[in-house]
Amino acid sequence: MQVKFSDFKIIPLLDSIKRLDIDDNTYFSSKYRNYVSNSSLKYINPDENGSPDLFKNPPHFTTSSLNIGSSVHELLLQPDSFVLGPKLHKPTAKLGQVADYVYSHRKNDIPIEETIREASQEIGYYINQIESKINNVIEKCSPYWNALDEPRWVKENVEEIFLSDNDYDVVSGCMNSCFENEQIMNKLHPKDVFNDPIPSYNETTFLIDFLITYKNKKCTILHFKMKADNYTIDVENKKIVLNDLKTTGHPVRWFMNQEYGSLVKYHYYRQLFLYNWILWLYCSREYGASKQAGWQSECNFLVVQTIPDFSSRCYNLNKSWLLKGKTEAECLLKRVAAYQLFGWKTLINFE
Repeated sequence: MQVKFSDFKIIPLLDSIKRLDIDDNTYFSSKYRNYVSNSSLKYINPDENGSPDLFKNPPHFTTSSLNIGSSVHELLLQPDSFVLGPKLHKPTAKLGQVADYVYSHRKNDIPIEETIREASQEIGYYINQIESKINNVIEKCSPYWNALDEPRWVKENVEEIFLSDNDYDVVSGCMNSCFENEQIMNKLHPKDVFNDPIPSYNETTFLIDFLITYKNKKCTILHFKMKADNYTIDVENKKIVLNDLKTTGHPVRWFMNQEYGSLVKYHYYRQLFLYNWILWLYCSREYGASKQAGWQSECNFLVVQTIPDFSSRCYNLNKSWLLKGKTEAECLLKRVAAYQLFGWKTLINFE
């Protein structure tokens, strides 16, 4: 089946926009499973080895790098909700995930071996060999479990983040670098000309529905979700500032490189376009924001490297990158709409 991208039209439904404060567990729960996101779009993007089957059945994985990235996000953007716990010699990699799972799910009336088997299945840790690993898991994790049982004083409603000793050092290095970076701190905590704080928001979820039509005859609805790391809506000065925090395992100076930088490799320009677009649509509904009314927007990446010396930088995303993101995002949304309209098993050639 041959279809043209130009035969599709994307219509944002402004009345559908919702602004929510929800935690990650809720955001990724079954409640919002049928929502498209920037992350899920990569699974249908041919340039990212995507396919309809992969989009419908995305992989589930957790890595040490993701743990480090999420920890930096939580500690920097949600300091009232998270604190870095002390070094407790937590096991590394997947064994550390097993240790946390077993500790949080253990029950006195259930043998620990059974909880370890459950953790193995849930996390993907030696699934077919776990029987021979159980004693090793208990031996390696027991010192960590015992340390967790020791009483510690933590503020109410504040969650401690426990990491392996190495990850603890990495996250601490990243945090110190960000705290010492004046430009990053000014973006996260903006002030006006009188040095008074301008309200900014962290980890906010936005939901929106897109009506997508095909040749003005067929139509479908795409539910879309996003979670903005940090943003400021300065109504007085008619300016929207969107900041996205990134961690990278490469030198931070490589981030924007057009050949091998993370910006291109992971299509981050598409993410920032989508987030900026939806934030702009929200402001147009709530505050009448428009270019004609003099409103402006600014998009930045706040990047910190997870390798010594943990350098950090702020990069502004210019209009040409946002335009590239716009073109790519619209094509991918139209791809999803096409499969929803004509069937996920349909062989579709796009032009």
